[in-house]
Amino acid sequence: MYSYALKRLTRGRGIFLALFLSVALAATLFSGILQASDAVGVSMLGNALEATDVDIVSSAENRNLTKTSLAEVEEAIGELENVAWVEHLIRSVELGPGEGMEVSLPGVNASIPFTIVAIAGDSTFVEGIEGLDSLEPGEIYVAQGSVNASLFIEGETVTLTVPTYVPGGSIIDIQKRSTNFTVGGVVEVDDRLFSIAFGRYADFLTSLLTGSGLTSRRPLHQLILISEESFLEWMHEIYAERRRHTRVLIAETVIGLERGALVDSWNLEGSWSRVDTVYERVNGLGARFGYVPVNYLGMLLEAIGGVSSQMKTNTLLVAAPVFFIAWYLGVTVSDISLGLRRREIGLLFTRGFTHGQAFYIFLFEAVVISLLAGTVGILIGAAILPLVMPGWGVAQIFGSISPATLVASLIFSCALAVIAIYKPAKRAVSLDILDALREYQSEEEPGSWHEAALALILGMYSVTMLVLGVTVEQFRPETGNLVVFLLYSTWWGVDFILSYISPILIFWGAAKLFVQHLPWFHEALGRLGRLLVGDIAIFSTLSSRRNAGRTAAYAFMAALILGYGVSVIGGIASTDDLADRITKIGIGADASVWLFDFEDAEAIRDKVAGVEGVAAATVETFFEAESIVGTIPVRVIDPLEWRGIAYMEEAWIEGEFVFELLNETHTNAILGKRAARIANLEIGMPWLMGLGDKIHTFTVVGFFGRDTGTGEAIQNPTLYVPDTFDLRDKYVSLSRILVKLEKGAD
Repeated sequence: MYSYALKRLTRGRGIFLALFLSVALAATLFSGILQASDAVGVSMLGNALEATDVDIVSSAENRNLTKTSLAEVEEAIGELENVAWVEHLIRSVELGPGEGMEVSLPGVNASIPFTIVAIAGDSTFVEGIEGLDSLEPGEIYVAQGSVNASLFIEGETVTLTVPTYVPGGSIIDIQKRSTNFTVGGVVEVDDRLFSIAFGRYADFLTSLLTGSGLTSRRPLHQLILISEESFLEWMHEIYAERRRHTRVLIAETVIGLERGALVDSWNLEGSWSRVDTVYERVNGLGARFGYVPVNYLGMLLEAIGGVSSQMKTNTLLVAAPVFFIAWYLGVTVSDISLGLRRREIGLLFTRGFTHGQAFYIFLFEAVVISLLAGTVGILIGAAILPLVMPGWGVAQIFGSISPATLVASLIFSCALAVIAIYKPAKRAVSLDILDALREYQSEEEPGSWHEAALALILGMYSVTMLVLGVTVEQFRPETGNLVVFLLYSTWWGVDFILSYISPILIFWGAAKLFVQHLPWFHEALGRLGRLLVGDIAIFSTLSSRRNAGRTAAYAFMAALILGYGVSVIGGIASTDDLADRITKIGIGADASVWLFDFEDAEAIRDKVAGVEGVAAATVETFFEAESIVGTIPVRVIDPLEWRGIAYMEEAWIEGEFVFELLNETHTNAILGKRAARIANLEIGMPWLMGLGDKIHTFTVVGFFGRDTGTGEAIQNPTLYVPDTFDLRDKYVSLSRILVKLEKGAD
């Protein structure tokens, strides 16, 4: 039985070609999605692993540093299998503003809170400090960029102070303990050591996963580096008095693993399991000393695995209509091919084959075809991978075919082929011998035109709503009547579904009406065909009339392909347009430069304007004020400069000569449309703004912003005032420079 199926496959390749192609195309898409998602995960993991070598951090928080056995724990962890390197440090933690260790400087009345990081003299962390080979005992080093770093003069003596208490004592036992150090200098700290010093491992990994790197502006900080030996000597003096410090101190062991032995980029789950084994061993060694490890490499693997899985799921959902088309095409071509084999089926019955045996022959043929098509799809998916990951070599491309991808793709191909051929095969083998041996059997008559007309009407309804800019939400009933609510909910649900399938309904309804139910359409095509190819065109018209079911199937497939193409291309275009507009709104112009020190904003603006490729630049200043609608965001602008640089759309401006009027006097202002609607204001009416202990009155010369429909949320910004408005520096929140680029500038 199965040998016959194999012989039929080899001798009648043309009959099975259509099914093979439909399954192969679907398998290519399916396998390509899996391989591309895995490849993106591999690339992300590679970038992250290149950027950081910190894998596990084991911390003992707020414990007696003499009992943390830092050196012993470090040595024991270093002897574990698959551990590449181990380092440790001690760092203080600021629980809030002014709650760091205090530093007193000569000539400065108040003490300054700092984060203190103690590093061993022979630690490789010292390599992250520019210009230093080691931390000298008795000296402190201030990180460049720290607030008040300019107050520290090399060679001066400063005093470090920490509040202490007696465990079990009362509040009167709280006393400060101090010691003196010499300023060794102000030093530059690299990003790796900076993130370790402040325990910013999660932020570090987030920046890697988002591709932002660590080049973004560091937060405000006050950091002092000191040798571990000098710091522990001071702490031992405090512990000798049976006292404890009130500031949180963390002893940390920072661990790097042998990634080559543990991490397989194409097998994230297996990699996580191996890394987790090392993590559990680290946890076992440090637990008795109060250490709690965090598996950052494991977290990275989980995060990238989640991103890859989500990418696969989302892409497969988007591609679901393509798989449906492949299935429908498979059903149609199977029906046609089995129809052509009716006499063969009858001959099988005459030779003693049962209906079940004939059915299993067809299923076996489908499985063999699907395995071949799945294999081809996997190879094609790998071949097109360079379009997703340019620069990859042959070994990397075929390395993307993981066992899981291979098995999943073949199972998908088999399932698709079997499901596609199941009903046609059942229908084919259900014939009796006489019917099967007949040369021709006419197909069913065309169905009713009502379904096609309804589909066309529903599709056109959705398009009409879209063109008119009307939404169902605008008709939401205010009454609590149950019947009205049910009717509205039904309408809302139908409208929501139609927003996804309306292109398919339009194409299918129109195609079926024209192809099956309009005789003049066939006649017109026949006349046109006779003009082009002669009398042979009559056979095409006759075939479409006699094979109405097959013609309808072709029309449905064409509608699915066209409809899905319109939906996807339109969706992508809309998404790209929305993303582009949101990005421009966020940036405010072609480019923007945020200033956290706004005192030199004008000078920086002039420098930016002088950069090659910059056409113009202007300054925006941000502050907040009180108004009738609550606290509002306000921006100070140069009206005439800002008009030509800032990103805005035509419908955003309401009023005549708005920016010219704004430039005339400091008492004119532009108001956001939402605030104007809430306050029921019109152009020319006054607007009161409270700033500090003063009330400022502005005349509204125009409205600005997007018309966001109903709602009470005010827009940001709510008010624009001219740069002639007298604004004190203490009220300024931020400033930024908006930049307009020359045409063609990058």
